[in-house]
Amino acid sequence: MIRIAYNFLLSLLWLVKPILMVLNPKFAKRESEWLKVLKNNFEKIENKGTRKTIWIHSASMGEFEQAKPLIEAIKIRYPQFFVLVTFFSPSGYENQKNYPYADVILYLPFDFWWNSKKFINLVKPNIAIFIKYEFWLNFLVCLHKNNVPTYLVAATEPFRFRNSIFYSFFLKYALNYFTKIFVMDEKDLKFFSGLNLKVPLALEFDTRFDRVYSKVQNPDPLPFKKEDLSGDLVLVAGSVWEPDLELIFKAKEDLMSELELKIIYVPHEPTERIIEYIEKNDKNSIRYSKILSLNHLERAESFFFERNIIVDKIGLLLSLYSLADVAYVGGGFGKGLHSIIEPAGYFLPIICGGNISNSKDAINLYEIGALFVVNNPIELVKLLKELKNPEYLLEVSNKVKDYFFKRVGSTQRILNELLMKD
Repeated sequence: MIRIAYNFLLSLLWLVKPILMVLNPKFAKRESEWLKVLKNNFEKIENKGTRKTIWIHSASMGEFEQAKPLIEAIKIRYPQFFVLVTFFSPSGYENQKNYPYADVILYLPFDFWWNSKKFINLVKPNIAIFIKYEFWLNFLVCLHKNNVPTYLVAATEPFRFRNSIFYSFFLKYALNYFTKIFVMDEKDLKFFSGLNLKVPLALEFDTRFDRVYSKVQNPDPLPFKKEDLSGDLVLVAGSVWEPDLELIFKAKEDLMSELELKIIYVPHEPTERIIEYIEKNDKNSIRYSKILSLNHLERAESFFFERNIIVDKIGLLLSLYSLADVAYVGGGFGKGLHSIIEPAGYFLPIICGGNISNSKDAINLYEIGALFVVNNPIELVKLLKELKNPEYLLEVSNKVKDYFFKRVGSTQRILNELLMKD
């Protein structure tokens, strides 16, 4: 009954598809390009021969970050395997289409029953892995009929349509087509257990912790070290937006007589406008690119080590956290907090704005007193004064450290189970 209702709704979608393509540019883009992308890669798929094929599907770029540690571990251990990656969203495909560890990267055809059947018959996966809360029913049914072991990794409770009765029935029905579900949080385990599924569940934390841990062990080199920086506390303000910056500017002024705060500003988007905005509000600042242009003597004379640093280059944030005593993570005054896993990899106390609902790790760290929500400059000033105390700073750091290390190692454990027959 559920499959009939699901396919009936998809049939209606097929009928109004021309209208949707006019109204929704993203839908139009993927529907106009998925077949072309597939045809461009058809020869690679046909020529893979008898190589074992691992198919990994992510909705978009964010979910794919949780797939990357698995893919890279597969390619290290089994370089002969053929790794096929699919995305639903155009942004995911466009941003990751040159990802070097995948043999082929495609759009996922829309989940009409004829698409799923043709696609599975073409790629002939030996194992299928879906990330987070991607479960397309016709693909799952087709994989099941073809006896393809199918896993849901980094499973989390889907919040969209959570109050819909039909969706609840659909969710349980679809999930039972998986071979095993790996949830990434104790709260998720409780949610999925409450569905009384026939499918086995396992708690394995977010694979991004393994990726960050690996990078922390071998960080990209920086042109200066922590000991080059002056100040009582070094604050790395990562992925910050204007509301975050306004808070930091005001707190910095209020702290001047009591605490020497060294700030490394890392804007979410380092446009010239935002760089100039920071320079206007922090006269004692210097651009990262300017530091790079100085020789050793000029650096000493420029007193850069006494100035706050504006990072006008992308791709440095993870390494910059190695310089910090405390991290401020942006986005908490907007649509949602940016990733807190990177600063957690350096065991840093984390400060942010109030919107942390999109990050379960942020909520968990908040509950154990390792992440701090501030709503105004007064709260930020008070908190930074408290973190100036080395004993308190170490206490919070140890909480983050325990939380982080509890979550390292999931990638290899998942991989061992998926490929244990090899």
